[in-house]
Amino acid sequence: MQYSRDRLGELLVRADVITEEQLESALAYQRDHGGKIGQVLVSSFDVQEETIAQVLAGQKGLEYINLMFHTVDRDAASLMPSRTALRSHAIPVEFRGDTLVLAMANPLDIETIDGMRLRSGFEILPAVSTPAQIEYAIEKYIASADAFEGIVAEDHAIPAEDIDVPEDDAPVVRLVNQIIREAVLDSASDIHIEPGPQGVRVRYRVDGVLHEVMRAPSSARSGMTSRVKVMAEMDISERRRPQDGRIQLSVNDRLIDMRVATLPTPFGETIVIRILNSEATHQTVTDLGMSAAHRAQFERFLSRPYGEILISGPTGSGKSTTLYAGLTHLNSPTRKIITIEDPIEYQIDGITQMAAHAAIGLTFANLLRTVLRADPDVVMVGEIRDAETAQIATRAALTGHLVLSSIHTNDAPSALTRLSDMEVAPFVASSALIGIVAQRLVRKLCPACKREVQVTGGLLIQWGLRPGDLSATTIYAPGEEGCNECLGTGYRGRLGVFEIMEMTPEIERLFLASAPSEEMRVAALASGMKTLKQDALDKVSAGLTSLEEVSRVVA
Repeated sequence: MQYSRDRLGELLVRADVITEEQLESALAYQRDHGGKIGQVLVSSFDVQEETIAQVLAGQKGLEYINLMFHTVDRDAASLMPSRTALRSHAIPVEFRGDTLVLAMANPLDIETIDGMRLRSGFEILPAVSTPAQIEYAIEKYIASADAFEGIVAEDHAIPAEDIDVPEDDAPVVRLVNQIIREAVLDSASDIHIEPGPQGVRVRYRVDGVLHEVMRAPSSARSGMTSRVKVMAEMDISERRRPQDGRIQLSVNDRLIDMRVATLPTPFGETIVIRILNSEATHQTVTDLGMSAAHRAQFERFLSRPYGEILISGPTGSGKSTTLYAGLTHLNSPTRKIITIEDPIEYQIDGITQMAAHAAIGLTFANLLRTVLRADPDVVMVGEIRDAETAQIATRAALTGHLVLSSIHTNDAPSALTRLSDMEVAPFVASSALIGIVAQRLVRKLCPACKREVQVTGGLLIQWGLRPGDLSATTIYAPGEEGCNECLGTGYRGRLGVFEIMEMTPEIERLFLASAPSEEMRVAALASGMKTLKQDALDKVSAGLTSLEEVSRVVA
């Protein structure tokens, strides 16, 4: 039995969400054009779906569940077929004892409640969510469950080796597509598909941390591997050597680029998929999480007419984001900016961007030679990987170009040693370098569930700190069990921690004398450089992250 359309409208009037006049107009529109009153109010009167759901939940004494943040129990979700869920705009979300919680757009839909009670054998506790959130959850949780069922049903038909390329409607194809789609919905940066003795483990890296999201049966291993290889245009017959490939596809109307790597293991090939959203909005310098002093110093580096700025850190430390923020800061009609990237992660209007492709000879070094003949003011080289690129980039910085690039080192002083290892002459590098920005990414505490912690002597000893390392007397830690908004992790999003070293005369002198990086670090600290650890601890004092997170990321 469906609730009457008038009833929902009256509830919204009583809750002061809409006026009597708006309700009358909506009902008149509904009589002429059809549709549900809630849909009319959302499309024509700028009423939010969340508002309607919350009012309905409050008036009926039911729980409102935001499925964008709520972790759905996959076993519960699998009790309802996707077609039924879509038709009724409902999805089972969790078990509570002998009760099954059913999130519904219409909690008075008795027919769906009774049907779910008979299907599941559980008592049904209706809760309220929005149609859009329910559709999101159905796509995320039930579609993959349906694919699993198809794989299990076809276990006997999938050979362990030499599998043919699967057709588009095969269960294993639907499963791989769903894994990718779900990773994009979860804002994952990487997908790890890992075969083992107990099946195939699938993990997503979200905010820098890996989370297991599902396990597929061993019989799906070959099919999943073949599907990804076909998508990435790899050789599906080659299983003994690592391979690299790329995938580009549209997920929910978003263009997604992916880098794919396979590694042979005793249980089959492990696959790592790096997700790059080329349509994502790139960050500005202000968005990076730099302190006011660091931001001013970085912007001062960028204001120089020529020279070299290096961003250092390990893989996944946010170097590319900082490079793009620097380019955005520099981007203007008076500057010619050219980039060489592998791959192009963000597209920026007004900047000429080129993709390296070593297989056809388009290496960083070869492209850089060509770019320097195109009269650029600013050149960004995505990464300095070899001696030839390092030498050309450094010389370019001495001939009137502002060069931005990244390098893999653990801290700022080590970048100088790395350049020496790449046979860049110290007298050339010391003249070209403006400064080095070392960085890491730490997870931000969830503002909804973070808890206070008093700073005591015992706490400082526990984390190997000294008095004065923390400027606050009260800091924060993640919620003990997290919450729906952070998916139970206690953290939401990430921010950078930084160490910025400027090439002062003293550091240049030490570099020319081939001093060890530790001596250059001492000189940098004497000139006012703040270490990665101290910048991270300042963010702990500001309530942005936790000591546990700093300990995990920063040595």
